[in-house]
Amino acid sequence: MAESDLILDEGFPVLSDFKPGSSEAERFPVPRAPFASYTNAITFAQRTSFLNDCALVFNARATEGDEYSSGSTFFLPSSMKPRCALEALAQTIFNKHTEGLEGKFDPKNSGAEWWTLVLDNKLTTSNDPPPKKAIDKDDDDSEDEEDDEVGMHFDADYALEEQASGVFLHPRVATITYLSDVGVPTLILDKRSPPPQDVEKSSLNGSITKGWLSHPSFGKHVSFDGRLLHGAPGEFFPSVSTPESSKYDDDVPEPQTKKQKVEEKADEEDNALVGKRITFLVNIWLNHSTMDAVILDDDIVNKLTTTWEDPDSNAKSDEAHVPAFQWNTKDIANEDKLTNKVSLAKSSDAAGIEDIVLCNRHVDMAFNSPMSDLHDASKLAAKEGSMPLILEEGVLTLTVGREASDDEDDESEED
Repeated sequence: MAESDLILDEGFPVLSDFKPGSSEAERFPVPRAPFASYTNAITFAQRTSFLNDCALVFNARATEGDEYSSGSTFFLPSSMKPRCALEALAQTIFNKHTEGLEGKFDPKNSGAEWWTLVLDNKLTTSNDPPPKKAIDKDDDDSEDEEDDEVGMHFDADYALEEQASGVFLHPRVATITYLSDVGVPTLILDKRSPPPQDVEKSSLNGSITKGWLSHPSFGKHVSFDGRLLHGAPGEFFPSVSTPESSKYDDDVPEPQTKKQKVEEKADEEDNALVGKRITFLVNIWLNHSTMDAVILDDDIVNKLTTTWEDPDSNAKSDEAHVPAFQWNTKDIANEDKLTNKVSLAKSSDAAGIEDIVLCNRHVDMAFNSPMSDLHDASKLAAKEGSMPLILEEGVLTLTVGREASDDEDDESEED
């Protein structure tokens, strides 16, 4: 495909040969849906080592003074061969969500932005969740790494926005792969960021009437339109205590080498990750490489413990080698059927208001249903795994306030 100039359309980077008069579905074949959920999308033969690698990479990101700051994410260009199991999973997710789109995007400027989160979970079904503002592009790891509540935010190339104020460029698809069964659910709302011409961000104002709740479940994968507002506000939609999953054993019943069995047994006997909220996040970028994401350093790759071999390589070090993971969702169009939904009504007994920072502005996010109703909605969603939210007019509103300071803005974008 010939190189084309990059232009923006509805918050997405597109090639200059797109058809501006066509429908949105024709212009944007991905995302295929505003939200999709896939139960048991992935299973593991080396579960413990993979989770330990997620923790290692997360800690590398969060180390103060290191080049991997708490705001860093990683990038795997679409044409780059993975060097480890984590990069292989990021590439698998990218390929699954772009399958059938060959020739419709520029592979040289496309790829998977990815990162891991390993956060403490505080189980709660009361009104006393962990008070934390954090950002992750699904979750976050800002100053207090021990809480798993996540501030509401948009995924965007914030480094680009610093250079071109008001231009919010978004990934085509945002994805979350849950690698634990505990933690605050993700809230995705049918609300997009303001267009560049909206200097005052007034388009953020008003009521939001649709959303989705997604509770963690090991091996579950969710995807959504990369332009949508999302987070994990645990005060209003808390985590729900569920029986400990039997999935803490390795998932794929395939033979392992003796060395792997010994290592897995030793790890499980002293596994500090049990009870953590662990997620693997991948943003699908087409026709643009986000400016502040970096390729995982070779030094970190060399410290990872999950056995991984390039499937295209002829040099097999172990004939009994088992792939680190197995992706079970063959067709990304075969999403879970979400037949049930939960509706929330407005009440004078409002749960409260949370001050968040969006697009360089302080925004009051008001939850105008009773707190008990919000918590009940979280419990219902936990039974289903993922559930649509139908919000009566005025149940959830945004009110744009004063401009945020540079320090506040930097804090809100560290995801």
